[in-house]
Amino acid sequence: MNQTEETREFIAAVLEEDGKAATSTIRRRTDLTEGQLQHQFRKLERHGYIEIERSQVPSRSGVRMKVAVIPDEKMREAKRLISHDRQPARTKVDAVELAKEFDELEASIEDVQEYVSQTVYRQLAMMRWSLARVELALEDASVELNSLDRVDAKDAELKQRAKEVGV
Repeated sequence: MNQTEETREFIAAVLEEDGKAATSTIRRRTDLTEGQLQHQFRKLERHGYIEIERSQVPSRSGVRMKVAVIPDEKMREAKRLISHDRQPARTKVDAVELAKEFDELEASIEDVQEYVSQTVYRQLAMMRWSLARVELALEDASVELNSLDRVDAKDAELKQRAKEVGV
């Protein structure tokens, strides 16, 4: 069960009345809205922390008010729920094992970063280089393939463009 501050306030108000409190009493002892009160009634009943009874005397509106009753077998658990020395379940994690898993995860991340920087970035640079060559070839489709002077000039131009794009 999710143990919210509203849940602890609700249980504390019922415990202050020796384990049995009407809705009006809980409302006076807490800052819960009507919606929060009804949600806590449903949630705590569903999880067995309270049983719901109806008051014998009807309210001003004629409706018999809900009364939250903490069963005897749940009294200790309810008191522990609002105590200040309770330990949340997540503190039962083995810190040494968690540190080991963290180190393994960190090493994996470093391996991935190294792979990306050495392999993926290199392949991207090669693709940029190839793209630059294709762009040049398309720009100058009239180049005679037999002319080595023009090829050398284009090669120098390609190298310059490669420097500009960071290859």
